[in-house]
Amino acid sequence: MRAQALVLKSRLLGGGGTASGVLGGIGSIHNVCHSLCVTVVSILAIFGITTSILPLMFLQTYQMYFWIGALVFTALSFYFYLKQKRLVTRDRNLLLINGGLLLFGLPFLQLADYMDFFRFIGGSLALFGLILLSKLNIQSLLFVIVIGGFLTNQYFMYRMGIFDKMGTQPGSTAASAMKPLSQMKLTPFDVVLAKERMDKNNDGVCDVCGMSIDQCISSGQIDCNMGNNPQAIGVLGSQHIHADFKVYVNGRALTFAKPDYYMKSSFMHVDASQNTEDASSVLHMHAKKVPLWLFFRSLGMNLSKESLTLADGQVLKNENGKQLKFYLNGQKVDELGDYSFQPLDKLLISYGPENDSDLQKQINSVTNFAKDHQK
Repeated sequence: MRAQALVLKSRLLGGGGTASGVLGGIGSIHNVCHSLCVTVVSILAIFGITTSILPLMFLQTYQMYFWIGALVFTALSFYFYLKQKRLVTRDRNLLLINGGLLLFGLPFLQLADYMDFFRFIGGSLALFGLILLSKLNIQSLLFVIVIGGFLTNQYFMYRMGIFDKMGTQPGSTAASAMKPLSQMKLTPFDVVLAKERMDKNNDGVCDVCGMSIDQCISSGQIDCNMGNNPQAIGVLGSQHIHADFKVYVNGRALTFAKPDYYMKSSFMHVDASQNTEDASSVLHMHAKKVPLWLFFRSLGMNLSKESLTLADGQVLKNENGKQLKFYLNGQKVDELGDYSFQPLDKLLISYGPENDSDLQKQINSVTNFAKDHQK
């Protein structure tokens, strides 16, 4: 009887360890799948392939609960494993797999800068456990090592920007939710605008992808790049270009070389410079598809097709013989507020008489400093 009881206890402990290991794997697989999906989408974007990962993104809100559940079940599995009189190899392998998955799917934003390390260690543990569990032969093992090595090499080439140097531009339509593309951070203005554009109901969750709005912001997004919006402002750091510009009001050029105007938005801004004409005349854009209105709004102004509102609240409209005019590279255009400038563009916004005799002088006055900033 006692021997039968010991056998039963051993089976219960072994079964409990296996069950906890399986449940732990199910709990942690959500975070792993999310990390893998975002990484795959980002890498596909390098080759110009745009895709969406929306269908299950709402689960990202509960990622911490999934991970904690996985940790609890894995801890139980480890307890059952240690309590067995005769350690079961299968349960040990499950522990290796689950421990690796837990490391790979860490949901803590504070560790974002170190996620490559944790994913490498976690992935290696999980792969090693899977190899032991499957009892792969030497040919299969070599195949896994070769394919794994190739994919790892490609991933690190992407991280180090080698594809950029080869002339391939990485896409910005899907950014890693864990690590931003740029060391720059969103300014207070950017954060307010991001919440306004991505969290309209103010519930702390992105309206597009279902992730925490703070996580979207920490990854450098002011518009959610996980959706299918071709007009979405790109991820911060997705490009860095410059343009020259001038704004005239009744024949007087506005000065933007002011401390209160520098770096109000990380997406588009003017920079301090010893040459005040340079500082006042060069726009810096640090993402793709940033409209010009964003720059003016960051300064407390407002630019639209019909009007220009200055920082002091003065509204300049098309009235009383005065007109707001827009010029792009010397050619008149209908508006510039929604325009996202191209490298070395020359932009002019002029408010004054409809037939302003000084208009050509204003066009010619647009500087040529942007080329000195363009790399």
